[in-house]
Amino acid sequence: MAVYHFSAKTVSRSAGRSSTAAAAYRAAERIVDERTGEIHDYTRKGGVVASEVILPGGGTMERAALWNKVEAHHKRGDATVAREFVVALPAELDPTQRQDLARSYARELADRYRVAVDVNVHAPGKDGDQRNHHAHILLSACYASTAGALGKKAVELDPIHCQRAKIENMADRERARWGELANAALERHGHDARIDHRSHAERGIEAEPSQHLGPQAHGYERRTGLPSNVR
Repeated sequence: MAVYHFSAKTVSRSAGRSSTAAAAYRAAERIVDERTGEIHDYTRKGGVVASEVILPGGGTMERAALWNKVEAHHKRGDATVAREFVVALPAELDPTQRQDLARSYARELADRYRVAVDVNVHAPGKDGDQRNHHAHILLSACYASTAGALGKKAVELDPIHCQRAKIENMADRERARWGELANAALERHGHDARIDHRSHAERGIEAEPSQHLGPQAHGYERRTGLPSNVR
């Protein structure tokens, strides 16, 4: 049975986070933050099966260079420097198909919002649900050119702007779009399984009781900003 998961969150200095740390963790790389001098080294983490930085128009640039550029670009101490989507990749697809799905979505996001996108496909954790294939997709909070030059705040990604402008919230739009893309991939590769982005309430399904998180899980979520079952 295909599983739907899509979550959207921010990477904000007001929460003590940085885009360099977020990118290093999700790519299992070592990135030195040129603004603070901090070294974010996650090279021993493992579990990353595909990784790519995508600019509008399909270009690319080196990961550390991109996110250091983003950190230097934002001057405010409470700035939102990046936004992140975490999506569950259908276990029914094979590794190449899952990676192609994640990359194609990242390219679409880069072109739609004119931002830089850093996509990392993660394998399930050794001790967790082995169907938990997922992708972390970091988006720059500011516009980016096809050559990687940074511009003003990408207001279409800001839910407050969407509310004030009375336009569809970005997260709502992308939840539905991710469902469309995942289902199209499942159909294209001959699978009957489908996902549904609608909530249990919207589908008339009584929600199951939520799972209690212990202190260790809560600590992980505070440090990384990630759900404890998605790493």
